[in-house]
Amino acid sequence: MDAERIIKLSVTVIRELLESQNIQTTHKQPPGARRHPRWPFPGAVEVWLPDSCYGERHMIATMHNLSLNGLAMRSRLPIPTGTPISLAIHEPALSCYGQAVVRHCTRGAVGYLIGVEFIFSENEQEDDNGEEDTYDAADDTKPPDYGYN
Repeated sequence: MDAERIIKLSVTVIRELLESQNIQTTHKQPPGARRHPRWPFPGAVEVWLPDSCYGERHMIATMHNLSLNGLAMRSRLPIPTGTPISLAIHEPALSCYGQAVVRHCTRGAVGYLIGVEFIFSENEQEDDNGEEDTYDAADDTKPPDYGYN
């Protein structure tokens, strides 16, 4: 990892991460079900939880997939829906850090599958067409929210 490449998370940075992996994928959802496709993207995610969630806590999760507006990760601990988190993704191409909010947490066979939406500042939210890339729950298909039960 190049220590000089620890940068703030943005749509451009995510594109760079995805391009560095050159990942081919097939879509599980019908066309138009998601605004951005998800790519399988194994790797470590550092997560910092707020005091309101287990007291301030640092944990490592395993990334499951990545899209331009969020990621899914696996964790031994549940994180309640709506929890704001800080995170860092470390890959050989670059390391990045940013903010996100938990959108769902589903119990799995081992641990929990947690989906998060990245939080970008206004100048980081533009896509290739110059349009804002903001979250709209109606555009997103995800598993039912079971909290963390």
